[in-house]
Amino acid sequence: MAVFCRNCGTSMSNEARFCSACGAQISAGNPPLYTVQSRLIRPRAGRMVAGVCQGLANSYSWDVSWVRVITVLLAVFGGGAGIIAYVVFWIVMPEEPLLLPSGTTYVPPSS
Repeated sequence: MAVFCRNCGTSMSNEARFCSACGAQISAGNPPLYTVQSRLIRPRAGRMVAGVCQGLANSYSWDVSWVRVITVLLAVFGGGAGIIAYVVFWIVMPEEPLLLPSGTTYVPPSS
């Protein structure tokens, strides 16, 4: 995953503590401006069914509404290609990991 400096926008490594171009300090209180995902994931937020369209839109910086419209058009007029592609992406794309506050562990409910 690429990380970019909040000050100047220069690409940095994930472990960098200072920007090599402008010298700005990157700390827990001053996170990088944004990160770029290098792989497709199905996000937990913003999903309608399984998060496939939202994941594609996030990964390629597309509008999620257009991705959903194209998927529906392919499903209706593409001989079911949209449905097959959606199911394949649903199986292949991993789900976004569950983020917990630091110091907290997930304990599944007992049955």
